[in-house]
Amino acid sequence: GRESLQASDFQFFLQCKMVLSSLPPLPTPPTSRGSDTDIDYYGNGKYKRHGGLLDTLHRWLALHGKAAVAGFIGMTCLVFLIPPAKIMLYGHPPPKSNINKSINKYENNISSPNSSKSFSLTVPPCKSSPWKPNENLVGQCPGDLRPNPSAPTLSACATTCCQNPECISWQFRRDVGCLQGKDIRLGQEKDGPAAWCSDHPPNRWVGQYLKFHKTFHGDELGMTQEDEGEIRRRACDDETWNPKEQIGQCFGLGDVKAGEPSRSAEACRKACCKDEKCGAWQWTEALGCFYSKGMHGCQGDDGNEVKFEPFEGRRKIVEGRKYTDKRGKTWQQQLVLET
Repeated sequence: GRESLQASDFQFFLQCKMVLSSLPPLPTPPTSRGSDTDIDYYGNGKYKRHGGLLDTLHRWLALHGKAAVAGFIGMTCLVFLIPPAKIMLYGHPPPKSNINKSINKYENNISSPNSSKSFSLTVPPCKSSPWKPNENLVGQCPGDLRPNPSAPTLSACATTCCQNPECISWQFRRDVGCLQGKDIRLGQEKDGPAAWCSDHPPNRWVGQYLKFHKTFHGDELGMTQEDEGEIRRRACDDETWNPKEQIGQCFGLGDVKAGEPSRSAEACRKACCKDEKCGAWQWTEALGCFYSKGMHGCQGDDGNEVKFEPFEGRRKIVEGRKYTDKRGKTWQQQLVLET
């Protein structure tokens, strides 16, 4: 029985050997770690890296070392070198404050990228309450700014306003001297005080009253209030209207009448005559047609050409104001370079 058991064991051994010899050989283990030709031990033909964290870091630096060094140098320059260079080019940065935040806000809200900026280099800055940027009070401010005889020059006018907390706005022109006052609205601004200034320099206009005006009808023509019907008839007649009655800018005429009325002085006059409530009109080619029930603060023309020269002026930023137009949008004066 023992000999037969040994024979059967030998036969089983031979059968197992034959089965094993028919199987495919196992893959040969890699001789070096980290080779690009390492074969996955699972026999799926994929390449697999081996090694610890230091080996991985060493291989990454070998492939990307130059880019890593260049990036490190770039970050160093960005953090440590560029800010000092800006200070050398542009001067020391101003101290941070709420008023400087307001300046940056309004500098970013310029409505037209094509607008030109024209500023006088003779205007001294106001460090305590900086002037509102990107604007110049070049136009008339009818009756809202008062003379300051103690400031005989432009520089003195700006400096005294800067030093006076009650002074917000100022203007200077050689015929009227220094004018100072509180906050004003400029141009198309609708938020803020009732006081208003034109955003355009003085210009030559054409225009006429359709209602009785003491200066032009009483003193000059000897007419009375009872003659108002005749005054309107003559002002609206194609033969007797007088567009040169008011060649200096007047105020109180409201917003521009866009479209047909602004095409010409005659079109503006006809539009006013069609409106029973209209009592005065003015037109200029640059700005268009304006009319309303009356006008005031007329510049007049006494032969003084300085009256048609622009003012130089500034105003301080008033916290709480948004400087918006009637639609609630930020409004910015458009300044034109003098040629």
